[in-house]
Amino acid sequence: MRRRILCADLLLCTGAAGFYMVNRFWLRHVTAGFVRWFLVCYANDLFAGLFLAAWADALLRLGRLPAIRSWKQTVPLLLACGFVWEVLAPLWKAGAVFDPFDFLAYQVGALGYLLARRCFSRT
Repeated sequence: MRRRILCADLLLCTGAAGFYMVNRFWLRHVTAGFVRWFLVCYANDLFAGLFLAAWADALLRLGRLPAIRSWKQTVPLLLACGFVWEVLAPLWKAGAVFDPFDFLAYQVGALGYLLARRCFSRT
């Protein structure tokens, strides 16, 4: 079971990274309207939340530490990441902007991770 969830974590990381690449280099350029706006503004943030929760869980498992099991663990992790990306990054990176809805997108992505993890745990 432990190995299967570790493989699921790595598969989710690969899927999220793959979506990012497809979205960045192709998908957002061939869509229009609301879909394009969502893909440009929030889709990558949503998958970043999923990626980070899965990556953190994989690292914890490899270090033989307790795994991520609930939103009580993902919320602080993603709030800290969001703080760095949304508050600190604009201080040192030209063009970076603060968007409070990105915090929500990170949390929704982590919720997606928790739901996917629950599905992998049952099978």
